[in-house]
Amino acid sequence: MAIKMIVTDLDGTFYHQDLTYDKKRFNRLYKQMEENDIHFVVASGNQYYQLISFFDNPERMTFVSENGGYIVDKGKELFSVEIKKDIYHSIVDVINHYPEISVKIICGKKSAYAPSEMDEKTFQFFENYFPVMEKINDLHDVDDQIIKFSLMCDEDIADEIAIALSQVMDESLTAVTSGHGCIDLIVTGVHKGNALKTLMNMWNIKEDEIMAFGDARNDLEMLQIARYGFVMANGTDELKEKIGKVVPFSNEEDGELEVIEEYFLDPNGFLEKYK
Repeated sequence: MAIKMIVTDLDGTFYHQDLTYDKKRFNRLYKQMEENDIHFVVASGNQYYQLISFFDNPERMTFVSENGGYIVDKGKELFSVEIKKDIYHSIVDVINHYPEISVKIICGKKSAYAPSEMDEKTFQFFENYFPVMEKINDLHDVDDQIIKFSLMCDEDIADEIAIALSQVMDESLTAVTSGHGCIDLIVTGVHKGNALKTLMNMWNIKEDEIMAFGDARNDLEMLQIARYGFVMANGTDELKEKIGKVVPFSNEEDGELEVIEEYFLDPNGFLEKYK
């Protein structure tokens, strides 16, 4: 038995707070992945165009963006979800009644959309996560295939707001927190775990052939599927309790790369240690 797929979240897991990582070290490990026929998969709640910007050879990788809503393998679209227009309009009305929600971004297939009243400083900050984004006067007027809603509020009330939204939304959508006060409204059943199963079926890969890394609630389903699923040292207590395997280092300390390197140094010993 050997690892055939390595899946990683980005924010709070793979890269540092300043959106950088040890690229030289990663590229060396990625070369080993390719030599060993290991699929490298980036699974994030962020926009596809943001994800590919971090890597030298995105055309050789697989990207699960928008929390599983959009999957691209080696530049080819495999899957994209769509929130129905009537549901979309009703949710816009719902979130407009929550003054606690300070940021409202609509994630479409072609672009992300922010309300025109968003100040320029905030807009420029979120361009780090949504490099293809435009302002729109009325969120009801978005003309695109809508994949998800990306919201933000104070971190200490994010769980409370997510629960409140879940209680008033149509059951076809689910509210999930992803850390730092971020809340994603995604199509129910479409998440990173669902995306992972799609790739497993396509590549004929089993649970015990997958290594995965995450730090927040939106990584839960993905980590539960992977036999070698790890929570970063800086991850949530809830995730650590449910998953069990914890990387001894944080994302700021390149904890994920440490674990991947440990595997390549002694594959059999690694699999036995963490089984």
